[in-house]
Amino acid sequence: MQDLTHDDWLKVVEQTRSAYAANEVDIGTEYYHMPQSSFYPSFFAWDSGFNAVAMMHVDPARAKRELETLFRHVAVDGHMPHEVLIPCAATRARPVRNFMRWLVQWEYDSCGASHMIDPPIYVYSARLVYEMTQDADWLAGIWPDLCRLLDYLLDKRDLFGDGLVSIVHPWEAGTDLSPQFLPALGIDPGRRTDVLQATIYAALLYRFCNRLGWDTEELRKANKFVLEDLTINCIAIRALSSAAAMASVLGDDAAASRYRSRALRMSAALDQVAWDESAGCYFPRWDTTGPRTTKVKTAASLMPLFTGRCPPGRADRLVKEHALNNNEFWSEHLFPFNPADELVGNRPWVEKKLWAGHCIWINFNWMIAIGMGENGYLAEARELTARTVRMIVEQGFWEYYDSRTGEGRRMRGFTWPGLALDMMYRFWPEITR
Repeated sequence: MQDLTHDDWLKVVEQTRSAYAANEVDIGTEYYHMPQSSFYPSFFAWDSGFNAVAMMHVDPARAKRELETLFRHVAVDGHMPHEVLIPCAATRARPVRNFMRWLVQWEYDSCGASHMIDPPIYVYSARLVYEMTQDADWLAGIWPDLCRLLDYLLDKRDLFGDGLVSIVHPWEAGTDLSPQFLPALGIDPGRRTDVLQATIYAALLYRFCNRLGWDTEELRKANKFVLEDLTINCIAIRALSSAAAMASVLGDDAAASRYRSRALRMSAALDQVAWDESAGCYFPRWDTTGPRTTKVKTAASLMPLFTGRCPPGRADRLVKEHALNNNEFWSEHLFPFNPADELVGNRPWVEKKLWAGHCIWINFNWMIAIGMGENGYLAEARELTARTVRMIVEQGFWEYYDSRTGEGRRMRGFTWPGLALDMMYRFWPEITR
């Protein structure tokens, strides 16, 4: 491993400032960063959570503003919308994108907010921003809405009745067409003819949810797509633990106890229903009438490392048997969302679908590094951080990177690589000063 230097820190700081300036929206009370202004000129929930983590290392005040905007958009029913259409110069300047939105206007409610949810990483982000700024008044201001969105997840999205969160559309996991969703969608990546189904699945499933009014009980009974995704549940466990800590800061002992208890319950349920002893990792469960697990490994299979509550023996197996396995995740370019052995036999069309092919996503590098470090694998977390930073410094900010070559892919100027700042802050603190 080649050590990182203070110059690497300064380079990523400058790249972050540049990318975030290009994607900044500041229109009065609405302040946020678009993921990438030429293709994603919108306000996305978990993106803003990641943005706040990156921004707190260059401008903590703006990180707070982004989260303030985000929590103000919690819907009346308590769900945090996956996306909110907030008119700004960038959105008005994208006629093709706006036409596409008009074609799928049924995706949004009358306020321009998506009916879908996102993984609640923004709750953990709020804790990090508070810990850096120590602004208790700011925390108190976002607290009621933060509680509402958590209570919605706990009360309205427990569709299997086991304490875990269910998603009703793959986009709610944030990982789009993850190979772990394909069996539940009836898509075979090795079949040439399934390219059409993989292309139109999102619209068809969304329209189905619309017909049922996004009523979670009706969606549970219809059982079209109901899945206990690992990414959203592991992030939710982290969110609950974070909420418990923030409640203690605010003197809300009842909330602290409630969220701590629910985090423990979710962790126990995850270990009971998602752990596969023979495989030594976790798999998602789907189908409310006859629950089945999807035996496909992705980086999400290792996400229990990020919960802060993974049993030590299982954490060791996740790291030693999978994360550090040169034939799976610990390859030349880190950290692939899909290990190469799981992609053998796929048709070429799979590579063009987000999250389905050879891809590295910086948000997962950040979460996996945190999970490794907190479970006793500090040297490995430092190595993952170093390789991530080297890739970003060389390639620049991209939506994702090719896990075979390390090259940037799809949208340049995407904001997520800014998370490398937090990785360096945690695992290479000596270079940040």
